[in-house]
Amino acid sequence: MINTGLTFHLVSIMTTSGLGIGTAAFVLSLMAAVGFPITMLAGFVLEKVKVHLVFAFVFAGQFVFLVILFLTESFTMAVIFGLIRGMTGGIERICITIVFPDYFGRRHIGKIKSIATTVMVIGSAFAPLPFGIAFDMFGSYQEILLLSLVFPVLGAAACLLSPKPVKTS
Repeated sequence: MINTGLTFHLVSIMTTSGLGIGTAAFVLSLMAAVGFPITMLAGFVLEKVKVHLVFAFVFAGQFVFLVILFLTESFTMAVIFGLIRGMTGGIERICITIVFPDYFGRRHIGKIKSIATTVMVIGSAFAPLPFGIAFDMFGSYQEILLLSLVFPVLGAAACLLSPKPVKTS
């Protein structure tokens, strides 16, 4: 939800922070350029580190990039935001792929993934609304960025409290 909301409003967020459309376009491109190789590396990391711990790291990264975006007033800060967001996005893509079969097995993975994907698509579809409403109400994105910090904290806590189930025979 946060990722889609930020993507849809990134140009507006950057311009209200005193940066230009070119900076927003550069940051979007940077996120993709960084995310691609990180996605490949994440697969190797997840062979060695438990997925719930890596996913908690992703949520910590989301918290950090939201704080950085909240504070961004320079091109350098925008680039740092883009780098961290690209890295967390690259890792997140692989975590989402691995977490479902690890936690639920493969027997009903089609049903489970279809429900989870539906929920994610609905969340993504409605994600830009809170950002737009906040901007209309307050004239800035600062309030919604602060409110958004709750979600990575909850996500990280859920990950840390959810180690992989142990199968009993």
